[in-house]
Amino acid sequence: MLYPNTLNEIEKNTNPGVEYEIALFARLIESKAEEYKKVLCSIDKRSDKLKVLEIQKNTSIQLIVNELKKRGYSLIDASFETQNDNVGPSDIVLEVKDSSDKISKLGLSVKYKNKNSLNPTARKYITDDQIKKLKCLYDNEYIPKYIEEMKKTYGNISNWNRKRSKVADAFYDLIRDAVIENWPNVSNKTTLLAQMFHANSPIPFWVINYSDRGYSIETDLKTVDEGKVNDIVVEKYCDAFVAFKLDGRIIGKIQVKCNNGFIEDQFNHAGKAKKKKPDFIIDGAPRIKGKPFGSWDFTLGKN
Repeated sequence: MLYPNTLNEIEKNTNPGVEYEIALFARLIESKAEEYKKVLCSIDKRSDKLKVLEIQKNTSIQLIVNELKKRGYSLIDASFETQNDNVGPSDIVLEVKDSSDKISKLGLSVKYKNKNSLNPTARKYITDDQIKKLKCLYDNEYIPKYIEEMKKTYGNISNWNRKRSKVADAFYDLIRDAVIENWPNVSNKTTLLAQMFHANSPIPFWVINYSDRGYSIETDLKTVDEGKVNDIVVEKYCDAFVAFKLDGRIIGKIQVKCNNGFIEDQFNHAGKAKKKKPDFIIDGAPRIKGKPFGSWDFTLGKN
């Protein structure tokens, strides 16, 4: 089904990975000729339309149909919900019918090469005072060191994209120390864990994980018993993660990072300035400070 704002969202949404959501949604409503035609027209207005159409071409909904059939459901309709927080983590909502013709809703959370189930902010895990001290270090010590390191190691700023930095790693390690230090003081663990595991999602949902070989479906999503939240311990895991462990098993992890780089381009992928004036000009390129305390990634399980 199409809501009044659906076509506008399909045309203008530039969130990372939205092309997979759009392509899958188009496939799911393909049998509804008039609506499908309108969706294709909106896709045609996107700058990445060829990519969306290629993903759609290589996407079959049969896996989803089969999983529904196992549970006694048939697919009736689908809606595009990527901007709707009222359906939990779902990007697409399926309308399904059981053998007694009862209609219900099931969400699909669409991912590409990641299994992030939530993007919490640093303030969920560390205090404002910790953030203030770390931000001071970031601004006055680690950014200058980072710029010096990257120039020395990679040369012109055009070569810095997605390159590893020992300085950035060292700063993220300080944040991980702060998370571990503050974990015993977090008073709302039950609420926080419920958010991380989407225990309070208004509708049930599955996770669709796209890769270069198509997609897989996760239908059995784990939750945490409220009575055990105080038994959860946190510790460093791999290079930039904090793992949440229960009974010696990793049940989830957060990745401490700046989403768009330790320092980032002044302009987004649509060419719009994120900030009026850049914080730095490096090799003629305008750059702004990164956001180490903004949106982190929470992933269920170990992998």
